[in-house]
Amino acid sequence: MLKKPSQILLSLILGNDNFVNQHEHGYFEKFQNVQTPEITVLTCSDSRVQLTLFDPDATNRVFVVRNIGNQLLGSFGSVDYGVKHLHTPLLLILGHVHCGAIKAALSDYGDEPFDIIRELDHLSIPLRHIKYPNQSPEMVWNAGVETNIDYQVNLAMKKYKSEFESGLSIIGAVDDFTNSYKTGDGRLIIININGETDPEKILSHEVLADIPDALKQLHVKRLTD
Repeated sequence: MLKKPSQILLSLILGNDNFVNQHEHGYFEKFQNVQTPEITVLTCSDSRVQLTLFDPDATNRVFVVRNIGNQLLGSFGSVDYGVKHLHTPLLLILGHVHCGAIKAALSDYGDEPFDIIRELDHLSIPLRHIKYPNQSPEMVWNAGVETNIDYQVNLAMKKYKSEFESGLSIIGAVDDFTNSYKTGDGRLIIININGETDPEKILSHEVLADIPDALKQLHVKRLTD
């Protein structure tokens, strides 16, 4: 049973009151006049995908851009702000398992409202070549998620060619809240670094140099070639 708007607003107000009581003035003082994020995240609007996946408090640390299907096209200005103006050294393109936008783009979505069709049309570009005739629908769905992330990473490498050549790292990852990758529910799975999609090569990539090998094995994987 859905909550009434008044009940939902009450929960928001109580949550905010708790936040205010747990943070003193000094917490806010350092970013009241300037933001200094470390990472730009382009992710899906899906409510199941939240920054708590990798950071319990992303305030002033993550510059986040959201749309259906974590698409670069259509959000150029917002991502530009993080990459070009705020100069974050890392651009994370974060997709997720069971993405409704991917599922729709893999099927006939002609009955959707016009503006949704327009956004799904962009997703259909990387997905139209997917061919897994002997695989389960779940596997095809996962393939669509990975294919889209790869496409967005490659697009970002072209869009931000100058920044990329100057040191920007572009990461493609999946929020695996169904444990499809068999490394734990809710695991952040890295499937692409700067266009490299081979897990063995990703494991030795310099961007992961500070990560212990045991953690790399949990967080670097692909379901499709």
